[in-house]
Parts: sequence; structure tokens; C-alpha cells
Amino acid sequence: MRVYFFIATVNILLSTIAYTYLRLHFQFAKSYGFILAFLFLMINTVGCRLLPLETPLFIVKTSAFLSGLWIAVMYYILLLSIGHGFLHILDKLCKLNLPHLKIASASFTFIAIFILWGTYRAFTPTIRTEEIVTSKLPSKASYKIVFLTDIHMGQVLGRSYVERLVKRVNEQKPDLILISGDILDEKQLYLERENTLAPVINLKPTIGSYMAYGNHDYLDRPELWQQKLEAVNVKVLRDKAVIIDEKIKITGITDWSRDKSTLSLQRLSTHNENYYSIIMDHQPRRMEAAANAGYDLYLAGHTHTGQLFPNRQVTKRMYKLDYGRAMFDNMTAITNNGYGFWGPPVRTEIAPEMVIITLKGK
Repeated sequence: MRVYFFIATVNILLSTIAYTYLRLHFQFAKSYGFILAFLFLMINTVGCRLLPLETPLFIVKTSAFLSGLWIAVMYYILLLSIGHGFLHILDKLCKLNLPHLKIASASFTFIAIFILWGTYRAFTPTIRTEEIVTSKLPSKASYKIVFLTDIHMGQVLGRSYVERLVKRVNEQKPDLILISGDILDEKQLYLERENTLAPVINLKPTIGSYMAYGNHDYLDRPELWQQKLEAVNVKVLRDKAVIIDEKIKITGITDWSRDKSTLSLQRLSTHNENYYSIIMDHQPRRMEAAANAGYDLYLAGHTHTGQLFPNRQVTKRMYKLDYGRAMFDNMTAITNNGYGFWGPPVRTEIAPEMVIITLKGK
């Protein structure tokens, strides 16, 4: 219910501001047809999550897609109203006689094009490659790791999306698949209707698939969710470590939203010096602690780099590494931008991605 309340509150605030702006600058915003369409889309943003179980799947998915798109449009109209508001003030103070209707029309057209581009981008993830060479592995050792995060399977991103993801991952011929959380978006019910998780069993890593929980993975019956993931051969590491080939140690820890301490991270660091030690931590908040505990590679996601421009200006200040690769003492940290999206089906910040890590011995 907290999620619904949050979405409803944000929706009402954004929609009120947007409608006020549109009514001020455009005559069409005063028509009854526009008002009815506006109210329908506004109500749909919460209503799409309350549809009866027997609602046809096409309607459910269309409603959810429009809901996310609506939030993106409202957000950018909010930014437009703020920027244009300053121009109105400047115009009053300096008597510039600015053509406000033309400014509003041009800005609104740009927003429409920008969101369409961002929507295409959200469904077209990229591939980023990284290479790590370490003396902790024998000189001839080589592992190909597909690193995924923030897939967000749900109402919009359903079975066909997962089938394409599985095909794309298998094309990389990975040894390991590592997932640092948020496979689930909101409710397992949405996945059950399409049997969305089923294609995951077709992933073909030569060694195995492992994941740590993200904040969304706890939203709906996390124990049952773990059973479902392990039924499709994804091993969930919740404050747990496994040893691979007697050379690599993979650790997954509880998401920061559930446990802000570093106790598990430290407890599981035993014998890190004997292995190339990888830790998966959904939110990139404990890099320094991981480096101090002797981990060699830190994998995180969660940030989406804000997803909608210019929100990366926020995530860059929230996290030590909101995206990319960096060194923390002797530890390599990689933050993945996420393969899916949350909320708006729009990515106008850095493109979604999977990260291919080639790990080699020196």
C-alpha cells in the first residue's frame, strides 16, 4: 500500500502542476475532451495496479505502459513549468515581451520527441565490456561473466522481453551469470499471468547463475520468490558465499534497504585472501567496507543513473560510484546501469545495459 500511496501522491502533484501550465499556455487544454482524457490518464496511473485478475493481459500491459509514460510526461512538464516560470518573471522585470506561446509550443514539441527517443532507448539495452586481470588467478585462467541487474520483470516487461534477454545472454557464451538484484518489479502475480520467469531456465552458463536480492525482490513474499528463482537455476545468495572452481568466491549480501550494516559483509569475508573474491551488493553504498574486508570485485546496480535526465545530478551525489568502474584501494567496483526500468518506460539518462566482464589470470 505504501507504493500505491507514493505513486498516487506524486501523480496528483505532478498532474496538478502540469495541467495548470498547459491551461495557462494552450487553448486546447480548456476543452472538455482534453480534460476528460487528462483525468483518465491521471486516474489510470494508479488504477492500472488495481485492475481485476480477469482483466485481459493486453489491457493490463497497455494500462501499465501508459501509466509509466504519463509519469515521464508530467515530470518533464514540471521541469518546463519551472524553467518557463523563470522566463515569465524575467519578462516582467525586464519587459522583454517574450513570445511565451511559441516558447511553450517549441518546448512541448521537444519534450514529446525526447520522451519518444527515451522510450525507444529503454527497450534497446546496450552491452558494456570490462576486462580485469588479476594475479589471484592462474595465468591461463579466464572467465566470462555476464553481469545483470535491475531487470524489473512485471506488468510491462513480460515474457517476450525475458525471452529476448535470455537469447542475448546465451549469445555471449558466459561461464558465470551474476545478478545484483531487482529481477522482480512489484508483484509476482504479474509474472504468474505470463509465466514470465520460465524462459530463465534456458540460460546456459557453463558454471552457474547467482544473484543477490535488491530492494524490489523483497516487495512480495521474498521466500517464495527465492524458491521460484532457484527452480529456474538461479542460485540466490542472501548473506551467503559460494566457492567456484576452488578459485573464485562469490558473495551476496542483504540489500541496504533491509540491513544498512556491514556485519554480514565482514563475516563473509573469511578467507578472501585465498580466492578472487566477488561481492554482489544491490545498492552501491558499501564499497569502502568491501575493499577493507579484502574483496576483489564489487558489483552493484540500483541507481539507473536517475533514469530520466537530469536526475543523474542527484545519483552522482548520492553514491560514491553511481555508474561505471572505479578502484577502491585494491578492489575493482562496477556499478551497472540496469537492464530494465522502473516506473516510466523511458531512459533519457545513460542507456540500459548488460555488462560483460572478462576475468583473466596474470
